[in-house]
Amino acid sequence: MNTKDLIQLNNEKREQLTEENKEYYGDMLVYIRTNFNKSERYTEEVLLELLDHLLQAQADGRTAKEVFGDDPQAYCNDIIGEIPAEKKTNRLSFVLYIILRLAGVVSLTAGVVGLILHYVFNLGSGIIDIPLGSGILITLIDLLLLLGLIIFIFKWIKDSTFKEKQPKKWVEFLQLWLLFFLFIGLTALLPRFMPDIGVVMHIPFPAFLLFGAVLYSVSFIMNKKMRLIN
Repeated sequence: MNTKDLIQLNNEKREQLTEENKEYYGDMLVYIRTNFNKSERYTEEVLLELLDHLLQAQADGRTAKEVFGDDPQAYCNDIIGEIPAEKKTNRLSFVLYIILRLAGVVSLTAGVVGLILHYVFNLGSGIIDIPLGSGILITLIDLLLLLGLIIFIFKWIKDSTFKEKQPKKWVEFLQLWLLFFLFIGLTALLPRFMPDIGVVMHIPFPAFLLFGAVLYSVSFIMNKKMRLIN
């Protein structure tokens, strides 16, 4: 049974929980899963063991609080400490996948927008001039910003668990919207303030489409074979 099957089985079994137990276990699941530096497969195996234990206790008339105690966060921290770290090869594969997928999406978007502006609105020459050094620096900074965004979101989700009083949905939506707006704004403004470095390359927009399609396809095949994201 692979990791995807374990997640699916967990989803199915969770439906057997009472609402009280489902909420309690749901916080545990989110808290443990957001430790992305831990082995994903081992994490899912542990979560499934916890769920089976809870289902058995529930059948005996016990609640999740009675099974796991009054301090689920401390209980989860003990469990997380026992989960081995993800293999470096898996981490590198995941990072490579994110880079390929991001570069593919950005390249496809640039190609489509550029072609529409040129052929539909008669704007531009159909070719974009990119200093090689500046392009590399912008890409690296964008990847670092994306990494920071992902880490922040994981931490935000983790910190939102085990709270008796949850923030309102519209407040959470506004916070996420502002966060993504800040990320998009920084990535959009970066090229404007980056000085020209290196040899200028003249790239036609169809080349962006081709390049983006290749990168996106490689990331898709990579994810399908390695199951990096379920």
